[in-house]
Amino acid sequence: MMDLGALSLFYLLFSGADAALGEETAVYSEAWELQETEELVAFVQAALREVERRGRPRGIVTVPVPEKVRITRTLRIFVGDKELKIRPMAKTILLLFLAHPEGIVLKEIGLYRQELLGLYRRVMRSSDPAAARLRVQRLLDIFNNEVNVNIARVNAALDALVRQELRPLYRIQGQAGKPKSLPLDRSWVVWDR
Repeated sequence: MMDLGALSLFYLLFSGADAALGEETAVYSEAWELQETEELVAFVQAALREVERRGRPRGIVTVPVPEKVRITRTLRIFVGDKELKIRPMAKTILLLFLAHPEGIVLKEIGLYRQELLGLYRRVMRSSDPAAARLRVQRLLDIFNNEVNVNIARVNAALDALVRQELRPLYRIQGQAGKPKSLPLDRSWVVWDR
């Protein structure tokens, strides 16, 4: 079992939280910095022992790297070199969530009506604006489950394209009543302009 103090220290050192707590790294004395370094080394050693205990040799510790998501001008979506093939409304939902890293409360998705309509018209490529309005209206209807169905379609399609250990980064998720979001760092998302 890892020491909770060591884990907390590791998190603080590498998340930049020490600056967020109002502590400047220059304030630390040399002795304090040496102690932190020793604790960090102990934490890393404990983590490597745990990795070995689980059956993976030390030399094969890998950190999974996310694949870039690229959205073309025509709104085709690629994860790495694989194209994501999903229904137009599911693609519209994914594009909306990619454009809003802060997340969206599903009960408030109606606030994004115009953005959804614009995206859906571009994805659908139909000349019938009434059909697009009707489809988006059905999506926003609070008496059906259309938004959740499309989120499930997006998650299933993305799950099929990414490695298992990376799937949580590519899933639209969140607690009920709270903003749902796609946690992938947006530096991994490229919009062709």
